[in-house]
Amino acid sequence: MFVLAADKGIHNGSPALHARLLAALEPQLGDRIVHVGAGTGYYTAILAELVGPAGHVYAVEIDDALASRARTALADRNNVTVIAADGAQWEKQAADAVYVNFGVARPADAWIEALRPGGRLVMPLGVPGPARRSKEGRHASHGVALRIERHLESFSARWLGPAFFVCATGQLATDADQLDALTAAFTRGGVEFVKSLIWKAVPPVERCWYVGKDWALCYDEN
Repeated sequence: MFVLAADKGIHNGSPALHARLLAALEPQLGDRIVHVGAGTGYYTAILAELVGPAGHVYAVEIDDALASRARTALADRNNVTVIAADGAQWEKQAADAVYVNFGVARPADAWIEALRPGGRLVMPLGVPGPARRSKEGRHASHGVALRIERHLESFSARWLGPAFFVCATGQLATDADQLDALTAAFTRGGVEFVKSLIWKAVPPVERCWYVGKDWALCYDEN
């Protein structure tokens, strides 16, 4: 584990955890993958190897200094583009997979809506705990990794295990009401039994682990 930005509590994460999450992402040769929260590009480079020369990885990083370091580190890889931008946005082309490396209290619209049929999203869902120092990022006090897959008219969801990341800033920071509701869901338990994502449709509330604004995680298969 290597520190990337000590003042923000950012490091390159646990290699064992990322190995498990990358396996769940199932990158394929030729895939177009968006890596959100790319840092200095360590896991971007791994993804670039996995998709091969016919694939492409778009590495999105909100911190300009980290994005600059990633451009330098990945300059010899023709199948990588580094984008200095908020993680909620990128070029918006369709993607075969999206890999997120920070905790969020909801998936960004772009991550879900850009997925092709069969596309996979792996993301840490989390509730930020208190900042330990005035400039340090907030790590998740509750956190899990989820795998979302797009089907023709529905989304499946699967729990991948505990995952505690630095939580989102910028456009992906979530209001207090949503965080309170998500905290209550974590406290009740049961996220490991989630099987589907309901996206911008009316969910069966009584069959849901969590219901947010325009989305829900439910126990039933779609």
